[in-house]
Amino acid sequence: MTSRADISPVFDQDPLDLRLTVASIIHWADSREVREETMQRIRFPLDDMPMFLVVNQLTYRGALRPTDLASTLGTGRANMSKIVRRLEDAGLVTRIASEIDERSILIALTAEGREIGERIVANADRHYRAVTEGWSAEDVSQLQRLLGRFARQAMLELASRSPALSAPR
Repeated sequence: MTSRADISPVFDQDPLDLRLTVASIIHWADSREVREETMQRIRFPLDDMPMFLVVNQLTYRGALRPTDLASTLGTGRANMSKIVRRLEDAGLVTRIASEIDERSILIALTAEGREIGERIVANADRHYRAVTEGWSAEDVSQLQRLLGRFARQAMLELASRSPALSAPR
């Protein structure tokens, strides 16, 4: 091979670039290291990342349809059924009838699953406090306000492309 590959990033690495900033936050929060540390810190009872991710999604979003969980986790419905079955066997989730659509079911946390969810949230709070240590209360408040606004707009934009995401549960 005689040609040289350009190994530089496609765009300038300006630390204030919104694309780079959002990608960095997602990479940090979604990293295997953070997930595994969280599983260990909260004493997740199962050594299974997909099962943890389902409990995490239910913690933050509430009861969801299996198809929505599968879509969020980037897996198929058959695999999601297996994951949910194992979580049911472990006593962390249960299937309930949807109040909106009598033909569909939702996956919801059990009392034991909610206790784990509370530990997930407390651990996330520790992470965010560590990252913002030394920041003024005003800076933290401004970050929360702007990221909240960004997240709401991003979800509205996504829902406009996917009616299933905009439908109430």
